Amino acid sequence: MFKFIYFVAGPFFRLLYRVKVTGKENIPEAPVVVCANHTALLDPIFLCLAFGMKQKWAFMAKQELFRIPVLSWILKKVGAIPVNRGSTDISTLRNAISSLTAGKSLMIFPEGTRTNGETDVSAAKTGAAMIACRAKVSLLPVFVSTKKHIFGKVNVIIGKPIKAEAEGSGNAKYKALVENVFGEILRLGGEE
Repeated sequence: MFKFIYFVAGPFFRLLYRVKVTGKENIPEAPVVVCANHTALLDPIFLCLAFGMKQKWAFMAKQELFRIPVLSWILKKVGAIPVNRGSTDISTLRNAISSLTAGKSLMIFPEGTRTNGETDVSAAKTGAAMIACRAKVSLLPVFVSTKKHIFGKVNVIIGKPIKAEAEGSGNAKYKALVENVFGEILRLGGEE
């Protein structure tokens, strides 16, 4: 299903948006937790276009999207994992870690929701860091343009992988790691 969407919808989106990718050489062969800023519904599509068919994917998507009949079917077919944003769901964490250990990269928006583009590192949630640490994979910071216009350019800037290591333990460790990753996303945004 992902290949179908990539090859059918991809040319349509490339016609509407000029996606410029910087840092493609930073994409590792091994699975990673891809962490990106999130300002538009189309951000997952821009990320998929930027990464191409090199990666197998799993996505984190808010549980509410799985209540929309056609969208729910598509999300399930492309390997989306439902997330209840109001609580810590053990089955969600297990599914995310299983996807990574099965060789899929995992796409997460650390802020947990779309923003207006004005944010700081403290807005990032710890889930991405926890998943990466438990699956023993790196986190890959990615910045996507905050301003997107039809027939305009969308920059996707891919940073260098960050090992899932930090000082401390428990939530403090995860918070330090995700703030490091999100700080890098914001730094990449300054390159735009």
